[in-house]
Amino acid sequence: MVDVSNASRVVFPEVSRTKGDVVAYYERMAARLLVHVEGRPLSIRRYPKGLAGPGFFQKNVPAHYPPSIVRFEVPRSAVATKKHSRSNARARGRDSAGAPVAEVTVYPIVSLPEHFAYLANQGAIELHVPTARAPDLHRADRVVFDLDPPSGMFALVRRAAHLVKDALDELGLDTVPVATGSKGYHLVAAIAPLDAPDALLVAAQKVAALVAAKHPEVLTNAFRVANRGERVFVDWLRNMPNATVVAPFSLRARARAPVATPLAWSEIDRVDPDAFTIEDIARLCDREDSLADLAKRPSDASAFVAAVDTAFERSGLALETFDRFRS
Repeated sequence: MVDVSNASRVVFPEVSRTKGDVVAYYERMAARLLVHVEGRPLSIRRYPKGLAGPGFFQKNVPAHYPPSIVRFEVPRSAVATKKHSRSNARARGRDSAGAPVAEVTVYPIVSLPEHFAYLANQGAIELHVPTARAPDLHRADRVVFDLDPPSGMFALVRRAAHLVKDALDELGLDTVPVATGSKGYHLVAAIAPLDAPDALLVAAQKVAALVAAKHPEVLTNAFRVANRGERVFVDWLRNMPNATVVAPFSLRARARAPVATPLAWSEIDRVDPDAFTIEDIARLCDREDSLADLAKRPSDASAFVAAVDTAFERSGLALETFDRFRS
């Protein structure tokens, strides 16, 4: 048990949940979280004063974190550079031979259940992870499509989920939906790591283009919000090595303290993306973990990429060059 500092501080004012409640949540859900987080560099969304105060993303490990939390260095050329977390510490200078030392981001990697309560006591609310595990962030073991609808359009995003699922089924990729705790769903596949990470990323982009072209009234691959209209954005960018998704069973920094929750496909038509909250901890502990089950039977990524390439060639579509900061 962690010795909680300021345990009575209100973190979620709308539902009167305190820092002590957040730590207790992460203590109880630690085993379930560890399945999805272990070995993955963490990006942590912290609110030291609760949602009433400012929050920030932390990627670098502060010096005071316990040594049992692994430090994993990633050159900044391999991670996002457009924005930086508040606590980014940059490794500068030259090595013993006088050569420049690359700037790095030093990510935390948790390996013990008690690490989650420790992070919660540091003000962590959300935990975000990449689709790959250390040491090679270019060998993803998951594929993620983030279905991002206009706010509050749950019926639309449910329809979108079924359409994208059907397309992925035809391409040989089994998925489960994850209620993100926000406004949409993630469709997540488990794969055996592929030795051609660029091919996997291109395949994900092609899938987004294919489904958007087939169902233009519901789906879009337009990155700019202004160009989407009342359609669901099929975000394939979560598969980039520098990208992250919210970890299953992580809390979200939203008013009702929702929880990102793996679902069964039979649930998606009756479970909203933000249906589960911190209030549902007992139900969350009793549920089957559909994503953990799926990971026991990963899809053949090579066959998926080949099927996507064939379907895309037959479609006559052209793959657009993508720059997320200009598109």
